[in-house]
Amino acid sequence: MMKQGEESLYVAILFSIVQLLQLTYLAFGSKISYVWNNQQAATDLSKILSYFVISAHLRQQKLELYLAIFYTFFGLVILSIALFIIFAFAFKVAVLPLLILKSLLKLFLTIGFLPIMLLFFGILSCKVNSDGVEIWSYNADVECWGNDHYIHAIFAIIGILLFQILTSTTCLIYFESKCVYGNAYAQRSGRPFSYYHINVFIIIMSYQLLETPRFSSLFLTIFTISSFFLFYQIHTEKPFYNKVVQKLWSIITALNMWTSIMLIFAYLLEGQYFRDVIWGWVGGIPLIIMIIINEQLFEVDLLSSNINRATSGQQIIILCEYLLQLLDKNDQHSLLMLDGFIEIHKQTCYRNDCILKAKKSLNDKNKHATLQDIERYTVFIELISQIYYDGIKQFPQDVFLRLNYSYFLIDRLKLKQQALSELQQAETSGPSFDHEFIIYRYKRIMEDDLQEQQQENLNQVDLVTEIAFQTQSKQLIQQIEKTSLIYIDFWAQLQEEIPDIGRINNLGFKILDSVNLVQEQWNRLKRLNQKASKLNRLMGKYYSQIMNDEEMGLKLIQQSRMNQNDKFKAIDLEEIQNESLPTITILTDVDKIGTISNLNKAACSLLGYAKTDLVNRKLNLIQPDLFSKYHDHFLENFLEKFQDNNQNYQVKEKSIYVKNKQGYIIPCQLNIRMIQTINSGVFMCGTIKQDIYHKPVSIFLCQTNGIIENINSTCIRMFGLELKSITIKPINIIDIFSDIFDRKEELLQKAGGVVSYIIGTRSSKTNTSHNSLQDLEIDHSQILDNQNKQQVLFQCFLQEIKFQCIEDEIIQNKLQGYIIKLEKIKSQEKSQLYTKNKTIQNQFQFKFNCQNLTYLLEFGNGLDSQDPTVKIDQSIIWEDQTKISQQIIIDPQVQGSDSQTNYGEGIKIVRLIGDRIVEIEESKSDEYEDDNMQSLFQQNDNNEDDQKNEKDTINLYRSKSQLEQLLSQSKIPRTAINFRIFINIMTLVLVLITFLEYFINSDFNQNLLDSLPLVSQNNQRSSTLMGIQSVIQDLKALHYDQYPLLKDPQMGYIKVEQQFRGWLDKELQQLIQLQKQLTLVSAEIGKDYKWVEDYYEMQIVEMASLEGGTQNYTFNEALQSSIAKALQINSTSLDKINDQNGDVFYIEYNVFNSLTQTLTIPAEYFKYNIISRGESLETSVTAFLTTASIILFFQICFIILFIIKIQVVNQAALQLFLDLNEKKIKSIYVKCENFITSLQVGDDDDDDFISDNDEKDEENENKEKEEGDHLLNGRKKRKKFRNSNQNYKHLILALFLVIVIMAAYFIFLFVLVQSETSNIIKLIPVFNQTSFSECYYRYSDNALRKSLEVEKYTFVGNSSVEVLNFLITELYNLDAAIHQIHSSNSDILNSDYLDVFNNIFILTPCDYIVQIDKEINYDICLNFNDGVLQQGLSIGMAKYFESFRQVLNSYNQFNESNDYQLVYNISENKRTNYMMNQINTNQAYNMRLMQERYIKAAYQYISQALIDSVKKNAQNNKNLKVILFISFNIFLFFIYFFVWIPLVFRILSDMLKNRLMLTIIPLQIIHKTASIRQYIRKIINH
Repeated sequence: MMKQGEESLYVAILFSIVQLLQLTYLAFGSKISYVWNNQQAATDLSKILSYFVISAHLRQQKLELYLAIFYTFFGLVILSIALFIIFAFAFKVAVLPLLILKSLLKLFLTIGFLPIMLLFFGILSCKVNSDGVEIWSYNADVECWGNDHYIHAIFAIIGILLFQILTSTTCLIYFESKCVYGNAYAQRSGRPFSYYHINVFIIIMSYQLLETPRFSSLFLTIFTISSFFLFYQIHTEKPFYNKVVQKLWSIITALNMWTSIMLIFAYLLEGQYFRDVIWGWVGGIPLIIMIIINEQLFEVDLLSSNINRATSGQQIIILCEYLLQLLDKNDQHSLLMLDGFIEIHKQTCYRNDCILKAKKSLNDKNKHATLQDIERYTVFIELISQIYYDGIKQFPQDVFLRLNYSYFLIDRLKLKQQALSELQQAETSGPSFDHEFIIYRYKRIMEDDLQEQQQENLNQVDLVTEIAFQTQSKQLIQQIEKTSLIYIDFWAQLQEEIPDIGRINNLGFKILDSVNLVQEQWNRLKRLNQKASKLNRLMGKYYSQIMNDEEMGLKLIQQSRMNQNDKFKAIDLEEIQNESLPTITILTDVDKIGTISNLNKAACSLLGYAKTDLVNRKLNLIQPDLFSKYHDHFLENFLEKFQDNNQNYQVKEKSIYVKNKQGYIIPCQLNIRMIQTINSGVFMCGTIKQDIYHKPVSIFLCQTNGIIENINSTCIRMFGLELKSITIKPINIIDIFSDIFDRKEELLQKAGGVVSYIIGTRSSKTNTSHNSLQDLEIDHSQILDNQNKQQVLFQCFLQEIKFQCIEDEIIQNKLQGYIIKLEKIKSQEKSQLYTKNKTIQNQFQFKFNCQNLTYLLEFGNGLDSQDPTVKIDQSIIWEDQTKISQQIIIDPQVQGSDSQTNYGEGIKIVRLIGDRIVEIEESKSDEYEDDNMQSLFQQNDNNEDDQKNEKDTINLYRSKSQLEQLLSQSKIPRTAINFRIFINIMTLVLVLITFLEYFINSDFNQNLLDSLPLVSQNNQRSSTLMGIQSVIQDLKALHYDQYPLLKDPQMGYIKVEQQFRGWLDKELQQLIQLQKQLTLVSAEIGKDYKWVEDYYEMQIVEMASLEGGTQNYTFNEALQSSIAKALQINSTSLDKINDQNGDVFYIEYNVFNSLTQTLTIPAEYFKYNIISRGESLETSVTAFLTTASIILFFQICFIILFIIKIQVVNQAALQLFLDLNEKKIKSIYVKCENFITSLQVGDDDDDDFISDNDEKDEENENKEKEEGDHLLNGRKKRKKFRNSNQNYKHLILALFLVIVIMAAYFIFLFVLVQSETSNIIKLIPVFNQTSFSECYYRYSDNALRKSLEVEKYTFVGNSSVEVLNFLITELYNLDAAIHQIHSSNSDILNSDYLDVFNNIFILTPCDYIVQIDKEINYDICLNFNDGVLQQGLSIGMAKYFESFRQVLNSYNQFNESNDYQLVYNISENKRTNYMMNQINTNQAYNMRLMQERYIKAAYQYISQALIDSVKKNAQNNKNLKVILFISFNIFLFFIYFFVWIPLVFRILSDMLKNRLMLTIIPLQIIHKTASIRQYIRKIINH
């Protein structure tokens, strides 16, 4: 994923601007926009900014739409996390999923973070409406934390946590940590940018969860503090390398902080001291942008910089980055700054080898500008490397400093191996999570790059690579020693009398792991050096003696020997320092070809340079100008020819000219050879031998037009020419020798020609452009041998300069210049003396011939062609080794062993097997012998199949790699596979049961809760019917003018009638609504209670009419007919509402009699509806518990069987080791001990690695005895063993505990549902009595009124006196029962409900009555009946009972013979007048009003509060169930995917490891052990 393409700057700018607008939206959101006090402007800005967020467009939309978008992004977050996990363990990643993950992460980290976080937090955003109900901010119709909202809220919380963790973690690791051109998002550290996401998270959380304007000040404080912290982190840390992106984000964070400040300003001062602060905010935006843009770039004070005084590694990083910036700019200001730093650093640097102190001529003005820039760049790069190095020494634990140094090594110095070493050092310094990931990433990159370079033969040669090679070699040896010790412990365990196969198993696993570590380390070393002969030899012995893999051991030994004879000689670069001749090595890498990597002191002495002046510089620096410009072409041509013919790795001497530090050329002979260093790097090494002349020779290098380019130092003495003179003013060679080009053809001859120079004359060919020698200050005494002579003669040799080796035809055919050599002739001798050919001084030397044992005189050519670093006695003539080896092969003495007489011819080998003598043929293979013997003893009928399988597996015993491949690819037993399939199916079924149990039981539980209000509604329906009866009684009393207490003297009963009719209409509407709701209810009655349903549907309610007729109805039909009669009465005029009205009679009579008698029918019906639904819920949860228990039982059984089966398979593989012969085990043990001894002593002898030869001799001696034992005894009796490995038992116990936890979930749900259902059923009497009280009080009052109105009225066949006495007693009992039943069920009743109950009965019920009856205000309630309700409903009820008893007493005390002083004269009838006066008392009126208004409202509130309390408890239980459901499913998900699946993989991998442990046994022993062969054959057949 990190190997991504370029991050476009334009895309980065666009995304950043969108993020700015998203941040600004939070300041103008609907919840905080009022702070600006400019609603129009804030609204307009909010609309514009809302286009960049999602949730702003979902307000007042349906919940389903919001949830669809919410779960879409929730799924994307889960998908990203899943892809992360998959990619973390995948070996190969598909392109499309990787592209999807990269796109999602880019979206989440940039423009998608704020909208998605707003969307997630939006689910949790709630507010309180005017009714005190908490509703959802995005839709007022959705109640917060009700119905299914809480489930979505839980998923929102999970999504918020997962999303924040994903983005925060990704921010820290998913970025380019070094400066990369084209990557706009490259950052120094991911931490500052992660603060942006944390800042947004905090602001959104406070914005969505804090209620405004109540907590506006808190929100603004959080907004301001987080914005300031974000600005500080981004602006000061400057995480982005790209300056444009960094400037842009500084502007973004600055504007965000400016917005928060202006919000505070508007909140505190808007409207008081200032107006339209929002326009001030707008005006400040361009000012802040200009301030940030025009801000001066951060500069380091180079004049006061001193790394010795650095207090942290960050200061060193800043200094180095600033120096690199100045180097890259390369303008006048940067050069001045660098020059100033040079002078300061020279004074402050404490190092004696400081690069700036060594480079004294860095600011030499005489140098060419380009050369000076190149040298400055080179010096500063080395200086920065030096600063980093010193800084790391000063702060060795600073991980960030080491990281930056490794980036510098990678990008600037191209030293990847050294960068890898720095990363390894940083890894040991306790890095943080983000730094640890960066280290891991770049380590992988460096290792891959180094491996690719090794394959392409482009390794860089540096000392760090060699050190790393040596260090890792030591680590390899240590790991080999550790592995060998484990092997010794393993074989020692097998030699015990009772081996412990558990310990054998653990040791075998350790061996396999340790072997893998050795192989990884070995592969890592092979990347550095594939021709390390010593390590190849060591690994060969390791494979042969420890791992018993002779094939690989022999291969490595042969490779080691081939490397020793390789024509590329691997030497150490440090050996060049010991060369006596001047030697220079240069790099052959494509990007650094011709760069000097090393030179010795002799070369420095010859050239006059210090070593530091030339290392890492081009070789062109020491070459004459005519040659230097084409030198890279020479090298490329040479390397191409060298690669085409690799055997000619050494070339002949070549004549060259080098230029010393003073600029004078030196003629030399060059001997070139190719060398290879320890780390397999290829170098070109040149050995220089200066030409020695017995006579003074002046050399001129001239251009084609004769301009002198270079001269040697002899020209100073012979001609008085200095390099400075020809550099200032060009001199032509014809100024010195005027006819030199006229005689060109003559001088080009091998013998050359004589030229003369006459002092005091000028050549006629000299033009104004050429300076005469006379114009120069020349000491002629150095030129003339004698003052009297005016002419000097020179032997001149002319040579043309052409470059035929360059493929360019134009350059090949072009004349580049001339080489002119001049030898001074001392006297006027004939020129013939100098025209003779130069004789070559042949060198002869005596050499010793080893074959003839004599000395021979042979010709030698000076420098030997052999490598001068190899110490070989050149005086000895060595014979070709191939001839000697051939002579040895042909030697008859050597071949004599094959021609010896076979004295064993005709002798047969027979053995006594049982009672038979069997002839044994030596030519038969061991496999055939074993099969034959086995057939004799075991009488196996499948010999042919065994022999066929033996042929198929015979190759396995020849190669350990094939055997290892077969075992690693072997399949697990079919039984184990079936067990695993069954376990997965059981798990899937368990998940299905969990979901079904939750949703089905939730539905049952909701039905149960919905049936609770039906009991109260039924009683309220009866109470409402009786309330209608009560109003009809009052209307009838108005008709008969029996209410003088309420009669207005002027208007009469008009207002009273309107009031009564209003009450009647209200009661009718309520009754109609209740009847409709109860009629539409679909009750669930169990089979055991079918009689209740039948009784409810029977027509047993006998309704009587005024005419005396009766008709039977069901209860609902009777109520419906009563409603119809009541509606008729309500529409009838007052004068018709009398006792002769059939409708009035129908209501009064039937309510008092038949309807009252059958009130228990619907009460029982709805009671058993609750009981039936509760039993259904209990049955359901019991069924799910039973099913889940069965599933869990089978699951744990299958798990145990699966683990036991794998344990049996593993133990069977381990028991094979017990079949090994003890002597062979001991021999292997001894061999391992010998290897450890040789390894610790350091013995590198190759002959020890084939220690099996001695073993084979011993094996041959004991072969017959061993085979005889096998044959006579059949299968060898297996050793007794013990198994200390009890891990599988612990594993079973742990999985059993997991199953117990799963079972506990279902058991807890069962107990919870049982308890909840039981409590609800226990509360049915509470529901009944509380809601029925209202009805009972109404019936009592109506019965009392009717008894006063009509003498000897019968109620349900009983007299009025009996009924009234019964009713007053029952009222007392009902009131006491209500208090008693609440007290007895206080443990299951909600505390809030008990508080309401106590407040109504003990304190004052007026607070609750006014909420039910809107016509009653609080003051009227408090002042009713002299404030009887101020001390609670209990006092009011006592007053009511007292009034009822007093009226009843007055009713009972009436005597027709007594005369009474009455207030009103209502009727001529004495009794009627008496009774109506009792009704028209304040006491009777207040009593009636008490039961009609106050008692009714109080008990309705109590009933509703009771229902709400039960629902609240049920909601709490539901929330608990949801939490348990989600937790259980998360637990299942975690257990299955993070415990069970890894556990299965581990178990199966351990099984494969147990099989792979067979590779520890030598192949010969495997081949000769029948049980192991059968086991392998079984695997193959499977």
